[in-house]
Parts: sequence; structure tokens; C-alpha cells
Amino acid sequence: MERFYYKVMKLIRRQGEAIKCLLGSNIRLYREAAGFSQEELAEKAGISPPFLGAIERGEKWPSEVTLAGIAIGLKVNAYDLMKPEHTVSRDINRLVKKMMKDMQTSVNRTVRAVNLSLKDNAE
Repeated sequence: MERFYYKVMKLIRRQGEAIKCLLGSNIRLYREAAGFSQEELAEKAGISPPFLGAIERGEKWPSEVTLAGIAIGLKVNAYDLMKPEHTVSRDINRLVKKMMKDMQTSVNRTVRAVNLSLKDNAE
């Protein structure tokens, strides 16, 4: 873990913000998939909920111990939190959920309009 952490820190110095955002996005993805609130995961990791929120937003970088605590709380390997493909999946899932919600809203409006039209024609 220590070796991994120092490699990541070296990358962060080079790629900074993008890697912090990637880590934060993946932590949020795993947390939501596990059904944990920020408060629940923060407690498992031994950190405050505001600090976890800052990590998830890419504003703060966790120490090695904190990263390990988060990974243990999520029951994943720390390096899984750095994989870029998880973030892409999350974005796609958000888009699909939004599209489904929009479709449901549209269907509901159409059904209501048809029902009103049928009522008007019946009278």
C-alpha cells in the first residue's frame, strides 16, 4: 500500500486536479453503490463527513491512512478507487437515469392529455 500511495502522490504532482477529481468521483460511486451516506462512510473511515465531502468533490487529498480507511469501509482495494473507467460508468448511469426520468415524465403527460381528451369527447 505504501508503495502504491507514493506512486499516486507522484502522479498527483503531475496531474493534480484531474486525479483528485477521479478519486473523489470513484469514492462517491462506491459509497452510493454500497448504500452508505457520507456520514456512515466517514465514520467507518475515521474522518469527518465534511472532509469526506471535500475528498469526493476533489478539493482535498486523503493521507495514506485515510485512503486505506475509506477503502476498508467500502470493502474495496485502494487502487480500485483510482480506476478511470468507474467514473465514466457513473456518468453514463446518471445520463441513463435522467433520460428514464424524462421519458417517464413525458409518458405521464401524454397519458393525462389522452385521458382529458377522452373525457371531453365522452361529454
